[in-house]
Amino acid sequence: MNLGPFTHTTHSTRPASARRSGALAGTAALLLLAFGAAACGTADPKTAPAPAESVTGTATATPAPATGDTPAAGTGGSVPDAASAVAPARPAVGSTQWPQLTWYTAEEHGQKQNDPARIWRRTPGGSWQLVRSGRPENSKNLNGPLAVSPDGRRAAWMEASARRLVISEFDGTKRHVIPTQGQQTCAPSWLDSGRVLYGLGPEKELTLIAVNADGTGRKVLATHHPKCPTVSGGWIAQVGEQTVAISDERGVRRAVSPRLPAGLVIGAVAAISGDGRTLVISAHTTSPGGCACGWRFRNYRLDAVSGAVTELAPLDPAWKQPTGHGQAIDGVVLADGALVVQVDAGTPADGAPAYRLVRYAANGRVLATASAPAGQPWGGLLG
Repeated sequence: MNLGPFTHTTHSTRPASARRSGALAGTAALLLLAFGAAACGTADPKTAPAPAESVTGTATATPAPATGDTPAAGTGGSVPDAASAVAPARPAVGSTQWPQLTWYTAEEHGQKQNDPARIWRRTPGGSWQLVRSGRPENSKNLNGPLAVSPDGRRAAWMEASARRLVISEFDGTKRHVIPTQGQQTCAPSWLDSGRVLYGLGPEKELTLIAVNADGTGRKVLATHHPKCPTVSGGWIAQVGEQTVAISDERGVRRAVSPRLPAGLVIGAVAAISGDGRTLVISAHTTSPGGCACGWRFRNYRLDAVSGAVTELAPLDPAWKQPTGHGQAIDGVVLADGALVVQVDAGTPADGAPAYRLVRYAANGRVLATASAPAGQPWGGLLG
């Protein structure tokens, strides 16, 4: 999926702007992180050793450190399992297998490593292979985070100083520039690997626009939109406290009120299947002062037709308490109803995420977990 861009870092590993993507697909998560860190106190993040660099655009046989796949057992949620997707959105996988995964590691500035952005592929053996590296934005003044295409070949971003949308190859070449006329914008996100969505205008009056990666094919999808949306699986999601609405470029629209337990507020959409039937959403409790470090996050598989939800089992029993751990950030919906979900095991007060990849059965049971590639902590699942 492409929940869009991840936090861009400048002179430190802390986010320079809030997360993706008042921006798109995943924006809510890092907005939450930045706010929570300010409210609760921020600890210095710990950065793992960076993996070996590769030649841009060329795969390398040197794998990243082992992912630490961990088989795990767990129980599903308290709500009956939602129906399977009507049509497969992804190739089917067996319950004991991981699908091929692609991961984006953000560029790092001002650190000893000064690492470029990187694209990784997970091998059948469970290690991460570096396939691409680059500095697409070339340290420009970004207005919001960088968005990487689902196939990891392109990047898109808003340049605040020049007031324009830029789309390029991942190494920064073949740039296409779309002026934004100085308007307030939503950070871009990818509808698919060849088409970008962005927004223009003030809050509650946004115009959502889709454009091809080469700058052609501009199409207005919506006007008077209330806020920046989340994008996943070709769908555009708008989240309310108790509702989720999704639409696509053709104008197909679904609105659903998930049957969540009382006291929970929907925070974000982490993934949407290609047919729009199955979603992964995160919800949370509230706390005095709004500090997310005192929230309990609960993640669900949602049937967008019936509103039925299945809770995804937490990785740690402690997360059943309001600890601020465990929000679903990104994910992939598989054709057999299973999921791969990127979960943040850190808290907003930690100052940096601590991602785990979790393979869930359709009933919400944890089948296995794996670590993300070592190095810069800001990054995420693509596809």
